[in-house]
Amino acid sequence: MTKRWKVWLLAALGIVLTGFFLAIMRPPGSQSSTPGQDLPWQVTVGQGGATSTVFGLTVGESSLREAVAKLGRRYELGLFEDREGRWSLEAYFRDAVVGGLNVRLVLAARLSETALAALKTHAGEGKPTASGIRRYPVAEADQDLAMQGVIAAITYLPIVKFDADLVRQRFGEPAERIAAEGGVHWLYPTLGLDLLLGDNGEALLQYVPPADFEARLRAPLRKL
Repeated sequence: MTKRWKVWLLAALGIVLTGFFLAIMRPPGSQSSTPGQDLPWQVTVGQGGATSTVFGLTVGESSLREAVAKLGRRYELGLFEDREGRWSLEAYFRDAVVGGLNVRLVLAARLSETALAALKTHAGEGKPTASGIRRYPVAEADQDLAMQGVIAAITYLPIVKFDADLVRQRFGEPAERIAAEGGVHWLYPTLGLDLLLGDNGEALLQYVPPADFEARLRAPLRKL
């Protein structure tokens, strides 16, 4: 994972869950899940592993506009510039309701270099993050352009506790486990999933198309 992803992961382990229970109303504009659907273990993989569908969104195909229609309008867009000067776009949903559960989601989106450059033009100076990269807001005038971004990865932070038995029951045995500070990564390459199970029961799930799993999720973990 990139350094920015590491920051999300570490922050997730320290989240205080009390505030989540205040967000019990469905965010405006979101689509209710059919009972028993849009659960985190319900992943459908596309041909050749080029896409994966979870929470009613297809990673590698669905746009941020489709995500807003599904998850609601309580979100923030952010541009990020890493130490090498590479730019990326993310949408952060603070209190989405998916599969009947209140969750936080981060959607990394793919845009053309031309589109990212256009967003950067109106982004201002930005602010440094804990990882050393810079975060910039997306200008109101550029919202429509940003909404064209294609979802490249989903990070899912549930408020409910997970444990090893639940993970095995719902996801099966992982192909590999990699120890981390405060928890263990359960890796499911055929699903494009890295499930970080914290020692205290908190969890963070990262979804990418299976074709991207090695480069985006597993290889960075082995460098830690």
